[in-house]
Amino acid sequence: MLEIILDEFHASTLWNGGIFIFTAFAIIIYFLLLPSSGRHSIWKSFVFLLGLIAIYASLGSPLNIIGRIKFSTHMIQIVLLLLVAPPLVIIGFKNEIIRKAIKKMAFARKLIQVLTKPIVAIILFYVLFYGYHIPVIFNYARLDLYLNYFVLLALFIAAILLWVPILKLNYLTAKQKGVYGLLNIILIIPYSIILFTQGEGIYSLYTDIDLFMSSLVVCLPNADLLTPDFFQSLLPFDPVKEQQLGGVILLLSQIVIFALGIVYGRKISK
Repeated sequence: MLEIILDEFHASTLWNGGIFIFTAFAIIIYFLLLPSSGRHSIWKSFVFLLGLIAIYASLGSPLNIIGRIKFSTHMIQIVLLLLVAPPLVIIGFKNEIIRKAIKKMAFARKLIQVLTKPIVAIILFYVLFYGYHIPVIFNYARLDLYLNYFVLLALFIAAILLWVPILKLNYLTAKQKGVYGLLNIILIIPYSIILFTQGEGIYSLYTDIDLFMSSLVVCLPNADLLTPDFFQSLLPFDPVKEQQLGGVILLLSQIVIFALGIVYGRKISK
């Protein structure tokens, strides 16, 4: 299957130039324009760079196309975008610019304080996460390229807010961070169980050839040159097995990542 994609799809389809420009622009701003204090170490800059790489791998690399063919790859995208990139970006970000902006804008300070309250952050993230993965909403969003990116952007921002209480000082005690992280692990488990226990494909985008073609067409500049037989050749995967594999990937990844986040958060709280 990968051979088909690499042979038939243009490089501009496999590697998203818009996401690359965004990533490169973010790197330039971070290293050349944002002020930093002596407390900002080199390793934090490296961590931030890893976070941007995770974002690009999720949205701008061939994973983005493969994720429309294999549901398990979509789960890898979600893990990278919502569980890997946010904590790396938070840990590595230069906070001086945020502190200065917040001091000058009382409304922004109050808004951030509200949105990063644990209960608010959890509700916001999981409403968006579960809402996006409701089959009818998922199918609809994936058929519109810009709507899908908008939803993923909203999820990423919600994920940033979700991770702040764990990774920043003065939000929670070490014990509270452990409870908060454990609660996040528990809240993702039901979706993993749903994926693993369903006896049929939940998302028709991965089983219905017409919807499958429509979901790929939005990413292909030369889609009119491809035949239905070509699209059919990209669907050799058992949707149930793909869902089960996706559930396992999500379950194991989120347990490990949140556990590491808890350890780091408790360490900086001591």
